[in-house]
Amino acid sequence: MIRYLKHEEIDFAKWDAAIDACQAGMVYAKSWYLNIVSPGWEALIEEEYQIVFPVTWRKKGGINYLHQPFFTQQLGVFSKTTLKENDVERFLSAIPKKFRLIEIQLNQSNHINENDFKISVRKTHHLDLNRPYEIIKKNYSDNLKRNLRRAAQNSLTIKKDFDTKALISLFKTNRGKEVSTLKENDYFTFEKLVEEGRGRKLVTSIGVSNEGRLEAGAIFFKSDHEYIFLFSATGEKAKESGAMTFIIDHFISTHSTSEMKLDFEGSMDSGLSRFYKSFGSDEVVYLQIRKNNLPWMVRWLK
Repeated sequence: MIRYLKHEEIDFAKWDAAIDACQAGMVYAKSWYLNIVSPGWEALIEEEYQIVFPVTWRKKGGINYLHQPFFTQQLGVFSKTTLKENDVERFLSAIPKKFRLIEIQLNQSNHINENDFKISVRKTHHLDLNRPYEIIKKNYSDNLKRNLRRAAQNSLTIKKDFDTKALISLFKTNRGKEVSTLKENDYFTFEKLVEEGRGRKLVTSIGVSNEGRLEAGAIFFKSDHEYIFLFSATGEKAKESGAMTFIIDHFISTHSTSEMKLDFEGSMDSGLSRFYKSFGSDEVVYLQIRKNNLPWMVRWLK
């Protein structure tokens, strides 16, 4: 029997134990992570946390809805054992009817044939790190190898453990100008995530600096079975020098032979997709689902 739990009713220790035991477990679904990106999140659980589903809700204009929090690529149904054919559908059907709009992303182990939802395919890219660096590098594209040689000629300097505010500022003044969906509160949430992640020794920060100033940087989060390329920023000079290629290659070289994968966290953008594939990564599919039961006038306005 599936039970719906309010935030204060969730046993976080049991929840996290369930995510840890799940083959598809990921840091996005840990209670502390959800507490930051979706304060007050609720849950659907079955038995003693054998199968769990985070309910990441918001309320706007008196309407309750489910959304995909920023900095979580995938959530959905997590199980200690292999999911049965209809488990995902059962949990989706158990979402309380008060949530009139549902726009969420399931994890890659979740498969559904539910006609009540509009289903879209999303893509990410995974690179197997459980090999020597020399073997991984052999699968780099020729263009990527040329970019690495160009980066070496520019004598780039690696900078670690930089201030998160500096990375956010770099993002805002460059690509962030085109990302209207990220608000100040979302950047603050990201800062809190990195601070908490560092305290848990889950964060790797790699940047490139010039005369002490950050020119490019990336934040990698350690998850259950993979490292997640969570956030990055690049200045104009760094784009010309191949700094981001240099940063990712440095991460790969220092984490090769680990029994982990690198999740590039996307992308649906064809240019970024080609860039991630150039490292020899494999395409991985997950699902985005949507259901709109808003009143017809609100639906029309949306």
